[in-house]
Amino acid sequence: MKTLQLQSAHTILKLTDRLPPRQTLTEQVRPFVERSPNLILDVEGILFTSMLIGELINVYRGFDERWKGQEHHISLVNLTEVSRSVFERVRLIEYFPVYDSIAEAMVDGTPPAAAVQG
Repeated sequence: MKTLQLQSAHTILKLTDRLPPRQTLTEQVRPFVERSPNLILDVEGILFTSMLIGELINVYRGFDERWKGQEHHISLVNLTEVSRSVFERVRLIEYFPVYDSIAEAMVDGTPPAAAVQG
């Protein structure tokens, strides 16, 4: 019997706002959470509203629960200046490492020191 193996230590997802979602962000990301303890979200062009930030925190909580006891992290790449400023102001930058590119995120495997508490 043939089996598949994950060849990358990272799962990379591109967020888009082109079509209205049929599911929450958490529901959309859930199938990918199992793949790797290193999730990279490419958020190029996305403006983070308070609702989207709340959904991202819920994604983090599910991801954190799945990989509890193992080194893991969710990185964000390609944030707009406005979104990055929001993440810095509300200190989410401590939970979600932010990088300028996917390549940069893949090289740096350092998880954030903090954890989102619910």
